[in-house]
Amino acid sequence: MRRIVHYYPGAMDNSGVTFALWSWARAQTASGSEVCVLHAPAANSTKEISFVSKESSPGLSHHDVPHRGRHRLTLRPVALDRYLGRNDLLVLHEGWVPGNLVAAAAACRARVPYVVMPHGVYESAWTTYLKPPRWLRHRLERRLLERAAAVHVFFESEIADVAALAPNASFITVPTGFHLPNERWTGGGGYLGWLGRIDPFHKGLDALVGAIARLPADQRPMLRIRGYDYRNGIARLRDLIEKLDMAKWVRLDGVIAGAEKTRFLQQAEGYIHPSRWECHSIALLENLALGVPCIVSKAIHIAQTLERWSAAVLAQPSEAGLAAALPRLAADRAVAPRGRALVSDAFNWKTLMPQFHSAIGRLGLQ
Repeated sequence: MRRIVHYYPGAMDNSGVTFALWSWARAQTASGSEVCVLHAPAANSTKEISFVSKESSPGLSHHDVPHRGRHRLTLRPVALDRYLGRNDLLVLHEGWVPGNLVAAAAACRARVPYVVMPHGVYESAWTTYLKPPRWLRHRLERRLLERAAAVHVFFESEIADVAALAPNASFITVPTGFHLPNERWTGGGGYLGWLGRIDPFHKGLDALVGAIARLPADQRPMLRIRGYDYRNGIARLRDLIEKLDMAKWVRLDGVIAGAEKTRFLQQAEGYIHPSRWECHSIALLENLALGVPCIVSKAIHIAQTLERWSAAVLAQPSEAGLAAALPRLAADRAVAPRGRALVSDAFNWKTLMPQFHSAIGRLGLQ
């Protein structure tokens, strides 16, 4: 069995990508693989990881790798091939970064196959964030993806966007799992919750605030938003709240973690996930696993699975769509236990890891 080596410069930071990375690393270790996580030195990290323990366990290790560059868009590893063995499988996380191009070249020098786990960054809408020259970046990324042993997507519906960029890429499809917690949803807090990276347009927060403003004042729910800033998103969202005179109904707070975060989710009357696009939201899985009733954007990839299970109230990520869905949440609390059952079944690591090993086996990578 090959050793699995995950490479992500920010693996010691706190983000949805790193949560997924460490979740995969621990699940792969538990299923019998030796796993190593390679990352930039901790001095390059900006947000200390708090949601997944980094301590080594039997079969799992992590190491600093020297890097050049100062931030995510410039960091690139130095001589990564020195850390790779002939029996390794390298997993590259995210995309559109020079670090992955350099790491893939190192893997080729070491004659080590690599897999790209993009975490949704090849969605067509995401390309609007790319800096020029886009034609060159597309060309380099296509080469990266088509030389990979596979692109590891979480849902079949992701494949079309990746294939549009890299028509000759190969794919495996297995979602990130999630452990069912002992805690359960209680409600009673008198608010709806949201948690994550505060990017108002991508995450649909502008549409959500606008949706609440559309409702009659006596029907507006209290919304509490917790998370970290992204490209001045907090300031832009505060400006919108002030413009729509929504400060009485929308509360914008900072980052939350640990037991305090669990209480925040447990006590909410529901959770809203209005993203205009999304690959695989860990925050949403966390709420579903607790049994929190959720309103979820129809535009994200997990929506098809939620619809099959009737595990959430689905809505278009628009002001009108969300405004129509908000009253339905209180009326359809049966989605809460179905959401927890979905996580227990479809996102159970004991179910997913055999699927993963079967997929890489078909590629000759076992």
